[in-house]
Amino acid sequence: MGEKATHPTPARRFCPNTDRPAWLLSGKHCPLDHAMRATYGVTCDDYHRLLNAQGGLCAVCGLPPGAWRLVPDHDHTTGAIRGLCHHRCQRWITTAVVAYLADPPGYGLAGGALQVPPAKLRRLEERDRAKRRRAQARRVGRQQAKAGPPTDETFAARVAAALEQTTEKE
Repeated sequence: MGEKATHPTPARRFCPNTDRPAWLLSGKHCPLDHAMRATYGVTCDDYHRLLNAQGGLCAVCGLPPGAWRLVPDHDHTTGAIRGLCHHRCQRWITTAVVAYLADPPGYGLAGGALQVPPAKLRRLEERDRAKRRRAQARRVGRQQAKAGPPTDETFAARVAAALEQTTEKE
């Protein structure tokens, strides 16, 4: 009885994984390669190339991957992979949503698509930016609350910054 046969690892250009586990079947590069090829028929190289093209972020929400890797979102009729997204984001993409976005009813009205006037569009965008700023402030507040009570220097700096912001608006 000899040693267990070792299989050469296929070369990959974009995959950062360099160690091939012994349990992998021959022809597979890494666990991601094994999973992607078995489920979607693409290699880990294709996955990492698409992930780099997206800037390493979810194609739907724009946030980085968490504890789990991003999953491919694909067109169920053509099989084309549209992008990589969080599992929770991918669950919200339904065929009805895709069909609606491909041909929304507002685009088919006589006389062209309905448009939001530029002044109202700016106001809507400003409201959206303000909402994001408030959400960011809440996140920062929660992080600071977890960090414990502020020291006298940080508290004084925050008070000075808040006073400076209020005087700029007036």
